Amino acid sequence: MSDSVSPNGIRHALVLGGGGAVGICWMTGLAIGLREAGIDLSLADRFVGTSAGAVVGAVLTGHGDLQKLLTMPPPDSQGPQFDASGFGEILGILTTPGLSANEARKLAGARALEMNVGDPVAHIARIGGLAAVSDWPEADFIVTAIDITTGELQPWTRDSAATLPEALASSTSVPGVFPPIPIGDHYYIDGGMRSPINADLAAGAEFMLIIEPLAHLFPHAPSDSELGGAATASIVPDADAITAFGLDLFSAAALQPAYEAGYRQAADAAPGLKAVWPSR
Repeated sequence: MSDSVSPNGIRHALVLGGGGAVGICWMTGLAIGLREAGIDLSLADRFVGTSAGAVVGAVLTGHGDLQKLLTMPPPDSQGPQFDASGFGEILGILTTPGLSANEARKLAGARALEMNVGDPVAHIARIGGLAAVSDWPEADFIVTAIDITTGELQPWTRDSAATLPEALASSTSVPGVFPPIPIGDHYYIDGGMRSPINADLAAGAEFMLIIEPLAHLFPHAPSDSELGGAATASIVPDADAITAFGLDLFSAAALQPAYEAGYRQAADAAPGLKAVWPSR
């Protein structure tokens, strides 16, 4: 990699995509395995987190304990239940012919607001507790969400109106699974409704590492090709990881296998990153 610095001052960007609870565990295994191999993801100059990626990004930027993301729910607990019919209805709205992307997201958000899928305050507390964070880090960290009033992307940063737990909750508010999150006078849902990675928020970096748990399920958005000439590398689940994930991205039984799959993949990914990723 050259010694030049990109026009926006970002040399290394880390983009972490959505993936539900199993995606969090897969990325956690990957991050821990890479760190043991000498690749510290927390050394990026910019972090972009969408949904599950926002949670992992919060721990990396806050120099927290990644292992805490692997806390398993008690056997008798009632965690999030993936409602295929509710989420399917939302996807149907998002893919309605003739609607602009913003209009489709507005309609999807309005429908999500009508669904009885829990208390927003409880979701904020749950996600903030999972990441074990309360304050925005000093790092350049962008958390993505969608404003359902406008249908537009809301990139939360430490200079925004949202607290970090609120930002994380909004970014992980999968419509039909979790409630839209009120922040100020508006409600917000999962940033993955625009793109599974929102990589354009790191456009212009010299090198961009994209970690994408759901690459096998969701296509990129057109905006994800607008990267300002950044060199990129991607890590996506391999066939064994996809099998470990299963169909329910919130299944408690899949969390440990997803972690193990990510940890195993780190060994394959590390050699190719040594020449392009910063070291201490």
